[in-house]
Amino acid sequence: MVKDEDFGTVPGTQKPTLYKPGAEKLCELYGFAAHVKSKTEERDFDTGYYRVEFTLQLVHRSSGVVVGEGVGECNTYESKYRYRWASENKIPAFLSKEDLLYELKDEWRDGQRTGNTYKQYRIPNEDLFSQWNTVLKMAYKRAYVGLTLQCTRSSGIFTQEESEMDEFADVPEEDRKKARGRTANANSGRYQSGGQQQGGNRPASGGTTQKNRVLSIMKQQSLDWNGLADAASEALQRPVKKVISDITTEADWKTVGDYLEAGSVQGGDINFDDLPEDLR
Repeated sequence: MVKDEDFGTVPGTQKPTLYKPGAEKLCELYGFAAHVKSKTEERDFDTGYYRVEFTLQLVHRSSGVVVGEGVGECNTYESKYRYRWASENKIPAFLSKEDLLYELKDEWRDGQRTGNTYKQYRIPNEDLFSQWNTVLKMAYKRAYVGLTLQCTRSSGIFTQEESEMDEFADVPEEDRKKARGRTANANSGRYQSGGQQQGGNRPASGGTTQKNRVLSIMKQQSLDWNGLADAASEALQRPVKKVISDITTEADWKTVGDYLEAGSVQGGDINFDDLPEDLR
């Protein structure tokens, strides 16, 4: 199990959160295979409302015995799909900002707070249909991860807390980095590898840190991968087509992050289920 790929820890929580790749590894270890027992869907083509519920079974491959059953549900009226966050100049003309909820965000420049704040307004997502595939995947993932925790008796080790992970992704990267450091100190020596305890903090990868910072800004600005590539091309003054392979240094990721934080771009919706593995 690889940290930040198969599971991750939200600072302040007691247990790490299990990701879908980690659940798949646990099922492989135990010899379990997932089977869709049923899938129910509701669609409204006028409003874009979509709800899907999966009932999954885990079956032991060798014996064919059903070892457990679980349910996962998701719909486009959940806040993270029904709304998106936008800066004031991106509010559609037919909406009044006085009627919208907003959050104050700290302005960051060169890895430091400037002391200024800006507002991000919650506006309706006018294209809920684009979220249907994401909602479908999320419902399955909820059922699969929850059922894996149940059948492998891993609830004492891992948890399944999407809301906490979402909230943590909204925290500026510098704050998250400090929080991770405090968590690492608190957890030092708790986990063992190869029969020996880990001593002290393992330094975080600078590149990964800056990637995660960019990921957080992408979520805030509702950018898609094409939008990020365009922004990176402008920020780095060179063509960027494949973000993950074309941006390779911490300095470049930082430049892109600073450019995005300056509020220069705004884009469409990002599908977090399709993130590259090193950004999950």
